[in-house]
Amino acid sequence: MSQLKISENGERFCQDVFDTMMQQSDAVYGVLISTVDGHDVTRKFKRDMPSAKLAAMFSSVLALGETIAREADQALCRYVIVENSDGYILTLKLKEKLVLSVIATTDANLGILHSICRSAADKLSKNLR
Repeated sequence: MSQLKISENGERFCQDVFDTMMQQSDAVYGVLISTVDGHDVTRKFKRDMPSAKLAAMFSSVLALGETIAREADQALCRYVIVENSDGYILTLKLKEKLVLSVIATTDANLGILHSICRSAADKLSKNLR
């Protein structure tokens, strides 16, 4: 897959959704949409982070989660949640060819973070082509 580009209106819409996510939880400090093959599409970070590297790793993490689910004889992988000493990373498929990843501090409530991600994913899926 070649690098995916979104329209100017699509970019504005994504940034509005990212802003809403960050307003709903102060713990969220990074949101990234990438392609399933690891290309950075759009992002919003409160800290300096390597978006191209993260996009590649997030797509790999989701692919691994999907493979594990299949090998464990379970249905589709919906989320991959990584809990770290400094926070959480939630990664989920957004449409067929996109991945949404959210990075948050340990101040995040995991249930609320999950809800914020699901709501954002629904909005983005309905409005991105």
